[in-house]
Amino acid sequence: MSLLAILLLGVFAWWSMLPRTPRELFLARCSSCHELRIARLCEFEPALRPTIVDVMRHEHGADQVISVDEALAIRDYLKEALICP
Repeated sequence: MSLLAILLLGVFAWWSMLPRTPRELFLARCSSCHELRIARLCEFEPALRPTIVDVMRHEHGADQVISVDEALAIRDYLKEALICP
């Protein structure tokens, strides 16, 4: 197998593992720093949940893990689509 083919396989493997949906983005980015507590998130009113993303980015260093665009997608997910148990 050529070096180019190996590199392409590596790039494809990396690309295929990227989060595709806001839910996957939330799960991947937020769980990279701490355990996810969905039940705890659900204690907050949906309109307040996006603020948690801002606090994590601005006060706890999550801006190193979550980009501005990703934060917008996660904020929308938490406000509009998070399914609570």
